[in-house]
Amino acid sequence: MPAHLTACKYDANKPQLYLNNYERFFESLADRNIKLFELGIAKGGSLLMWKDFFKKGQIVGLDLNPVKVEDPTGRIQVYQGDQGDVKLLSRIGAECAPEGFDVIIDDASHVGKLTKTSFWHLFDNYLKPGGLYVIEDWRVGYWRAWPDGAKYKFPNSPANRLKRLLWRSLFPSHSQGMVGLIKQLIDELGMDAITAPARQGTPPHRFPKFQRMEICPGQVFIVKSTNRDHELVEGMWRAA
Repeated sequence: MPAHLTACKYDANKPQLYLNNYERFFESLADRNIKLFELGIAKGGSLLMWKDFFKKGQIVGLDLNPVKVEDPTGRIQVYQGDQGDVKLLSRIGAECAPEGFDVIIDDASHVGKLTKTSFWHLFDNYLKPGGLYVIEDWRVGYWRAWPDGAKYKFPNSPANRLKRLLWRSLFPSHSQGMVGLIKQLIDELGMDAITAPARQGTPPHRFPKFQRMEICPGQVFIVKSTNRDHELVEGMWRAA
């Protein structure tokens, strides 16, 4: 039975809502020899939490600032650097998980451009098929004071009412920073339709890289597609 995740025990800055979601997604992995990589680790408390939860896991952390974590088991490894440094990300992947990570968690800058850079580099190159990528704190894009955030404009504002009169199928949408990135990632789930020749799509026709996404308050869980997932999507097109 996996341990119950409690942040206060480890000085980990994660709300209980997040930890409850992690327990739900991680329960089947708790006793496996998984490899987990977390970007943005503050004082390193979350790494100790993951080490105790995944009894056989190898835990890797990255932070912009130097972080020292006391770990007599040797199962924790920490790197210092920028999440947008793809050369560093590649070195970490090659040294710690040449066959890929099972779980990657981004709790780093929460800036859309940097998050997008590290996401696609790690997802494409260093996450196993069927692996899980988690992006935390995506709702900062609604904060006017955040570096790439902006105040939300409700659809019933005068400007948006005019847009609806001109383009009846347009749904006004906030697209700043992390919020815009998450909405952009949703498009990947429809990539087989976006590129479908039968629907005047943009070739080449390809299947989504995501098996599924679950969007929660503050967290997004993305499962990487496997060959079996591609076969199932292909079957939809054969049956259409």
